Order: sequence, then C-alpha cells, then structure tokens
Amino acid sequence: MAFLFHSSAPSYADEQLSSHLSSLSTLPLSVPPTPSYATATSSHPHSDKPNKKLQSALHDLSSTKSVPREKLIEVLESLSTIPSQGAGRDGYHVEAEKSEIDGVVEAEVLGRAITMVWKEALQTLVDGALELEEERAWWDSSLNTRRGVGVYLIQTMPHRIYAALPPRSKLSRPELRAFKMPPREALFQPLRTKTSAALTAITSPLNLTRREMLASRSELTLARDDAAQRVGVLASQGPRWISEVQNGHGQQASTSSGNDIYQETARIYNILCYVLDVPVPVAPQSTSKRSKSSRASSPPSPLAAASPVSLLHLLNTHLPQAKKKIDSTLTTHKRPSALTRLWFPMLFLPPTLYVVVSAIVRNKEWMKEQVKNAKETIKGFFVQWVWEPLEGIGKTLRGGGEGLGVAPTTVKSDQESLERMVIDLGRDYYHLSGPALDALGDKVKSGDMEEVLRVYEKEMQSPVKNALMGSLIRTLLIQVQKTKTDLSLSLLSLDHLLRSQQLTFAFVGVAPSFLVLYGLGGWFRGVWRGEKRGKGRKRQYFNGVRSIERLLITAPKDTQEMSDKDRGLLIVSVSGLRTWATGLSGNNREGFMDDLRMVEDPRLTRGDKLRVVERIWRSWGAEGKRSV
Repeated sequence: MAFLFHSSAPSYADEQLSSHLSSLSTLPLSVPPTPSYATATSSHPHSDKPNKKLQSALHDLSSTKSVPREKLIEVLESLSTIPSQGAGRDGYHVEAEKSEIDGVVEAEVLGRAITMVWKEALQTLVDGALELEEERAWWDSSLNTRRGVGVYLIQTMPHRIYAALPPRSKLSRPELRAFKMPPREALFQPLRTKTSAALTAITSPLNLTRREMLASRSELTLARDDAAQRVGVLASQGPRWISEVQNGHGQQASTSSGNDIYQETARIYNILCYVLDVPVPVAPQSTSKRSKSSRASSPPSPLAAASPVSLLHLLNTHLPQAKKKIDSTLTTHKRPSALTRLWFPMLFLPPTLYVVVSAIVRNKEWMKEQVKNAKETIKGFFVQWVWEPLEGIGKTLRGGGEGLGVAPTTVKSDQESLERMVIDLGRDYYHLSGPALDALGDKVKSGDMEEVLRVYEKEMQSPVKNALMGSLIRTLLIQVQKTKTDLSLSLLSLDHLLRSQQLTFAFVGVAPSFLVLYGLGGWFRGVWRGEKRGKGRKRQYFNGVRSIERLLITAPKDTQEMSDKDRGLLIVSVSGLRTWATGLSGNNREGFMDDLRMVEDPRLTRGDKLRVVERIWRSWGAEGKRSV
C-alpha cells in the first residue's frame, strides 16, 4: 500500500543507467566493412534479418529503464549458446561466423547488457557502503560519551560471560561447583600489541570496551572506504557511449560501427573485472608511483573481450562474492542485535506489565466505559459530521434543497384577504364605489394603508365609544391582517434565500470535519513516508549534508579532480540523502533531488558544488524542513 502515498526516490545507479541506455539508443549504427582479418565472413551470405535469439535479446533489453536481474541473466544465458570465435586483433569481440548485421545487433545487445551489469555492480557497492556507513555512524554515536560505552558494556556482558565459560563438554557438576568468575582480561578481546596481557591487566573495563568499539569502527571504516573507492572507479570510468565511440577513437563520421561498441564494451568489462577483483589474462600496469593498498582508476591494458558467458560469470559469481565480503564485515563488526541491546530494559517489562494489568483489572468497568465512549465518539463523528452532511449535499444537488416550508399560495391568500377587508372598509366608512374602490385596492396591493390608518386615528379620539359602536376594532383587525401578510412575505423571501444558499451552508457545515480528516490523513501520510520520524530523520539529513560538505572542503584545492575514494564517498553520502528524500512530498522532493544531482555532476567544479551545498542549507535549513 506504500505506492498510494509515495514512490521511492530514484537511486544514482538507476539514473545513470537510464542516461547511458538513452545515449546508446540514440547512437547511430552502420554495418561496418568486413575487416581484413575476418576472411571467414566472405564465405557466408549476408542476411537482411538478424539471428532470432539476438533479435529477441535486443527486444528484451531495449528499454531505458532497469531490466530485472533475473531477466538479464535469462537473456545472457540464451546468448551464451550462440557460438563465437573470440577476440580480434584489437582486443574486442569478433563474430567471424555471423553476418555483419548479426555483429551490429550483438554489439548493441552486449553494450546494453554490460551497462546493466555495470549498474548492478554500482548499486551493490553503494548499498553495501551505505550499510557500512550506517553501522559506523552507530559506533560513532556510542563512542561520543562514557555513558554510551558503559551502556554497551552492560548490553554485551552476558555474551562476554558466556564466551568465557569452559566448553559445554566440560560443564559437569564438579566443574560447575569449582567454577569461578573468569578474570577480567578473559571478558574482552585481546589487544593487538606485544604487551596485550599487561595492558589488559592495568586498563579499566571502560577503556577496554572503548578499544573494542574503536576496533569495530576502524574495520567498518576501512571496508566502507574500500567499497567507496570501487564506487568511485565505476562512476568515473563508467560507460561513455557518445564520447568514447564517436570521438574517443578519432572518428568524425556521424555513424559508428559495431567494432567501436565492442571496444567500449571491452573497456567497461575490464573496469568491472578490475573493481570486482576478477583475474583477466592480461599483464597489469606498473604501479610504482602508487602504494600497494591503493587501486588504480583504470584497469590494465590491453583489454580483454566481453562475452555473454563472462557477463554471466560476473553476475552469478563475482558480484555475489563482493556482496558476501561486505556482509562478512557487517556480521563481524555491526552493532549488537536488538535482543542484546534491549535485554536490560526488558528486565523491567514483567513488573511494568504486572502493574499495568493490575490497574486495568481494578478499573475494568471504567476502562470499558472509556472504550465505549471512544467508539461512540468516533462513530458519531463519521456518521453525524461526515456521512450525513455529505448525504445532505447529495439530496440538495438532486432535489434543490429544503426551505422554511412557506407556501406561496398562503401568502397570496393573506394578501387577497387584506384587500377585501380594506375595500369593505372603504365602501362602508367612506361610501366609495366604482373606480374609487379599485384605486383603494391598488393602494393596498402596493402596501399603502393610509386610508385605514386615517380611520384608525379618527376612531382613537373616542376609543371606548368607537370600540363599541364604531370601526375601531375593525381597523385593528385589518392592521393585524396586514402584519400577518408582511410576515408571510418575509418568510417567503427568507425561504427563497435559504433554498438558493443551502448548498453553500452544506459545504460550510462539512468543512470542519473535512479539515480534521485532512489533518489526520496528512499526519498518517507523513508517518508512512517517514517525515514524522523525529530526531532520527533530522539527524540523517544533518549528518548527510555535513558529510558532503566536509568531502568537498577537504578535496585537493590545486586540482578540480577528486580521487576515486573521495568521489565514491560523495556518491555514497548523496545516496543516503536520496533515501532520505523518499519521505518528502512530490514538489519538495523534486527540488531537493535536483540539488543532489548537481552535487553528483562531475562537470561542476568543487567551488560550484560547495555553492549548491550552501543553497541546500539555505533552502532546507538544519532540520530538513523547507523554508520559504
């Protein structure tokens, strides 16, 4: 269900793969002329269509996106059954038994396959370096204070005691009776010095524990640097389909042959062999100017040819071996397991559970009442404040809504009754007839009650007499009817107003509940994506940006080129921030990813990348929250 809320940020290897495959797709190819040494092709007729296996492989790999590893292995296995001659005189692959169009198609298939293998190797090493860096950061945080070292000592004490016990075969009853606590030096790893026993005897347990932690961090740092250096070599010596094939060999033509792609494929294959420590049948270059522990930024030459079998060997054997090597270091020097870290707090879990359960049992009725109230509250909110208002909006859209229930016929009847009463008063009191009565009726229709009020004022001069013998009561009743008519008209106008604005009132009524649901949905969405992880997420962002800035500051100032190790560490640090960016919303993430791509761009100088880092600090602050 995670795809409903967010999509993962693309990795550096995925973006580079898409870019290189796009370059390979736009590379114009032409059928090359027959080489002078490939005389075997002259005896075979040229075919207009490539081999079916090659055509199927090209179709499976013709994508700018990453092909699943299993699919890539399947394609390479199908290609490995096609016979090949081997390497030509220039070191690249030559298919002497195939037609020229088969050679071109196979060149593109091998180019795509070697690019995907390069991506798999790069992604594996970056992921391994990130895991090593994560464990190394945990040791760093524990080594910052004496409290962290003491907590680690307490956490690992059961393992230390168990490791110091005699073998299980010697744990007989007499041995148990004669068992004594092992000496202090038996509880810690021996120091790597000639006088380790003497130093262990005089060193405090906290210092011995700190030495163990420093040793684990050192091993993780060395393994991370080695993986980062390999990443730097792969990144700097990656596929160069445009520059190497069209310009690197001095060709100025607008098209390139399959032989050029074979050469670039062989170069990438040798890079992969060099990074993954795969032996190739070539003599290494002289490394007199480099230390024994350093790795060259490019493989030795001449180049060894690549083939589907060799690529399968890389995928199935050497790449898992590189991953296994990293996992071996992690297994030995990673942080203690969750059970080891939590066994001491878990000692307090039983009494805590006993107290909590006892409190719940004692207040069982109250707890039931609170649970019932909570259920009714939630149900009432969704039914009365969400569902019923939405249902009312639907009824309003279908039937036009409901007003005050005032019928227009009632208002008309009251108005006609008032007119008749005033006309009868004019006939009896003023002795009007004909057109005069019609004029009086028109005045009443327009709301003019002057004639009635004159009679009322005159009758009020003798109220008692006129109440009994005059028209005072009659004029009062006419005014009551006038008031009733005005009230009916007002209610009818209000009814029309309510009917016209009922949809607005319905949306205003449902707006607060939707604001509550929107807030809750945003909170849950943030928790799901990782935005609400608090200090851990802020620390990941802060440390990642600081690591990038430190690498750029410490880079050599006399040259713009970074070493393979520094370049790999930079890619690993940026990859950690790419993982962090998964928790951002779409618009914010796109801007942040653009900044990260600029940091990774090898065309930018060190100073330009530092300016990009300054923009990240300015735009996202120290906590990773976008500031406007």
